[in-house]
Amino acid sequence: MASQTQGIQQLLAAEKRAAEKINEARKRKNQHLSPSEASKPLFSDRFRRVPKPVKMIEVTVNDRLGKKVRVKCNPNDTIGDLKKLIAAQTGTRHEKIVLKKWYVIYKDHITLMDYEIHDGFNFELYYQ
Repeated sequence: MASQTQGIQQLLAAEKRAAEKINEARKRKNQHLSPSEASKPLFSDRFRRVPKPVKMIEVTVNDRLGKKVRVKCNPNDTIGDLKKLIAAQTGTRHEKIVLKKWYVIYKDHITLMDYEIHDGFNFELYYQ
């Protein structure tokens, strides 16, 4: 029993010494850093990947009533964003626009990239 308590006491003492060493090292590090070094980004921040700029695509929208509109947008825009761009060009409210292709009705919250819509894609424009 005595050996267990001695072992526990030794572990606690070792943890205390390690914590003291860490605190001393932090104090020394803070003393040696100049203000310009302290403002530098960390190693992981400097080498973080920067996303590539996305190339814009042009989409054609036809309502088959004489209104054909070409809209430039990003592939990571949602269908709802595209509807707002179409509404700005046609003068209709974006809530009234329905985009279709054959029998597929495109949902507002999904991105163009998810639907695999690329440059030169043609939508059918319907009104609610």
